[in-house]
Amino acid sequence: MHFELWDYETGNAINSYPTLPRALAGVQEAVVRDGEGTLSGLILFEVDPDGDRRLVARDRDLIPMIGAPAKAD
Repeated sequence: MHFELWDYETGNAINSYPTLPRALAGVQEAVVRDGEGTLSGLILFEVDPDGDRRLVARDRDLIPMIGAPAKAD
């Protein structure tokens, strides 16, 4: 199993992570660096060994998962 971060507005994969904590750390870094606006259009999937995707969270629903205050836009 791994996790994928996608920009659903463009349909582009942004990155793949081996674990959920690593994926959330990548999201947290982007929010701290660029503000909450960076979450607009993002979607995080859990991908099973067969390649089936399950939605973990999207957009600002990721904020409580990263556990850090976001920089104001």
